[in-house]
Amino acid sequence: MSEDNHSQGEVDASKLSRCLTLFRIFAGISAVALGGGLIMLPVATREFVDRRGWLTQDDMLDTVAIIQSLPGIIAVNMSSLIGFRIAGIAGAACGTLGVIFPPFVVILIIAYCLTNFLDHPYLAGVFLGVRAGVCAMILFAVIRMGKQAIRGWFEAVLALFGFIGVLVFDINAALLVVIAGCVGFCFQSIRQRLVIDSEGGKQ
Repeated sequence: MSEDNHSQGEVDASKLSRCLTLFRIFAGISAVALGGGLIMLPVATREFVDRRGWLTQDDMLDTVAIIQSLPGIIAVNMSSLIGFRIAGIAGAACGTLGVIFPPFVVILIIAYCLTNFLDHPYLAGVFLGVRAGVCAMILFAVIRMGKQAIRGWFEAVLALFGFIGVLVFDINAALLVVIAGCVGFCFQSIRQRLVIDSEGGKQ
């Protein structure tokens, strides 16, 4: 009984440690990732996949697909889903609180002190540089995820049609994710059926 209690205590301590880490990491990401949303993706990938190994690259790909099809703020959806994958409901709560906290503080400071300086040319120059940096981070995340997700001709064709759908026809991102998921399901079902039929023919 004592050993069970000790083991349970270690599990609880590990979960608490992960929750605190989730809050700290998402607070740090939110504080520096101006623009939020997908800007957070490369940093979150480095923290949770590369450094800690809590998630795989496929987990991150699935996370992006899910949050793109959900209503609401992308940054909040991302922190909630990643937090839940790592530490359950408590992890989702800590991740969400972490991503919300820095903007909340910054908005209070701006509302109190900086309202009269928002149109200052020097501050406009800062945001001009920030926007360029944000574009570079998004491009990096897209290239990295593309290398992982596009593994054959089917994924390449589907990605191409998706790109054309968004760029030319302005298809909603959530609708695009649903359509791509349905097409992928149909393709995989047909491929599996062909494999089964082929194996049955050999027998």
